[in-house]
Amino acid sequence: MANRVSKVIKVVIMGAAGRDFHNFNVVFRSDPDYRVMAFTAAQIPNIAGRMYPPALAGALYPDGIPIMPEESLETLIADQAVDQVIFAYSDVSHEELMHKASRALAAGADFRLMGPHATMLRSTKPVISICAVRTGAGKSPVARHVVAGFAASLGSF
Repeated sequence: MANRVSKVIKVVIMGAAGRDFHNFNVVFRSDPDYRVMAFTAAQIPNIAGRMYPPALAGALYPDGIPIMPEESLETLIADQAVDQVIFAYSDVSHEELMHKASRALAAGADFRLMGPHATMLRSTKPVISICAVRTGAGKSPVARHVVAGFAASLGSF
């Protein structure tokens, strides 16, 4: 059997500065079979044009990872020869999801959703989850309130 050279899979992670970063850290950060070319951003003002910092990106990404405007998805796929677009939003309608999938597919990339087995973290401790149906619903203030309640009941962490 001849030795087979495996191709590094080029990925763009489409997200909103939350689940996309989590998926990167849990799945792609240390996997040499993948190369994350960029994150795209659409929901959070002034994040496009920034970099996911090298200190967080890990050894495979010494220059960090660019965060590009989602409007440039098709150009990014073409210019970087992207193989897969990973969808990592948590709060869009089915119709919007499928429009995003259609853009990626029409540009020549696979479109992928990552399930819980690939992205969830295991815990040996009880977990409190603070969820909402959309960005901006108030998860952060609720989380701060919950932490303050625990801190008050425990004295300090």
